[in-house]
Formats: sequence, structure tokens, C-alpha cells
Amino acid sequence: MTRNPDDWAGTPEFRRELRRTRLLHTALGAAVFVLLFGIVLAKAEVVDGDRIVIIDGDTVALPGGERVRILNIDAPETRGARCEAEAVAGYRAKERLAELIRGGKVEVTRCEASGRCQDRYRRTLARLSAGGRDLGEVLVAEGRALAWATGPAARQSRVAYWCGR
Repeated sequence: MTRNPDDWAGTPEFRRELRRTRLLHTALGAAVFVLLFGIVLAKAEVVDGDRIVIIDGDTVALPGGERVRILNIDAPETRGARCEAEAVAGYRAKERLAELIRGGKVEVTRCEASGRCQDRYRRTLARLSAGGRDLGEVLVAEGRALAWATGPAARQSRVAYWCGR
């Protein structure tokens, strides 16, 4: 037997079903929000800057040993430098990063916007911020690092920049 929709609309069963449907939609909406935005929010943490080990101008080790590569920058090499000028610039970048980190709190926000969270060396990719400033942007603005670019031409350009070749 089919029911007339007009008869059904005012019944207690209809109101219960309507409440159940609204609750389900609200729960699904909240779950989607957490999945889309909560992942990024959950990956941020604050670390005491005095407990961070600076490896070089674009890599640090957090307490517990997690190695973090600062997103979107490339600092000159200290180990494996292709010339003396690059090694000197690398130590200056490392020193400046230490100045920016020491004596305060550092916010570590893991992963790229694309969702990639590690580089090919299995370092965590993250933004580091201290005092409300993005440390990668500070290093680039001060000429201690370059904005990251991929590919052989970009690599050669970095060598030319640091070594003058």
C-alpha cells in the first residue's frame, strides 16, 4: 500500500526520519571537514628552538631525531659543497638559521599543500616559523638561500649563483 505524501509529512515517524537525516548530514559534513582540513592542522606543532639541531641552512633535526627539510628553499651546501664560496655561504646560512631559531618557539607545519610530506632522502618537508615569520622566506629575502626550483637547469643555476661558474 502506498502512502499519500501529504499524510506522511506531519507524522511523528516523518519528523524522526527528518531529524535522523539532518544528523547524518551534519556528521558527514564534519567528517569531510576533518579529512580535508584536519590533516594539515594536525601536522603543526610548536618546538623549543633550543632543542632543534641545525644540520645546514635548510635542514634541521627535531627532538626525537626527525629530520626536517625546510620547504621551498635551497641553501648552499656545507658538506659536499662544489666550491669554497658555496661552503662559506652554507655555513653563513646555517649560522643565520640558528640565530632565527634559538631562544624561542618554532612552529613546524609539515607537508606541502599537495600532500607530499617527505623528500627523496626521507626527510620531513615542513615550513618553520618563529616570531610569526616564515624562516625559509627570511633566508631567501636575506640572500642566504634561494627559492627552490627543480631540474638540471635549476641545479646548475644554483651552482653558478654560489660558485660563480
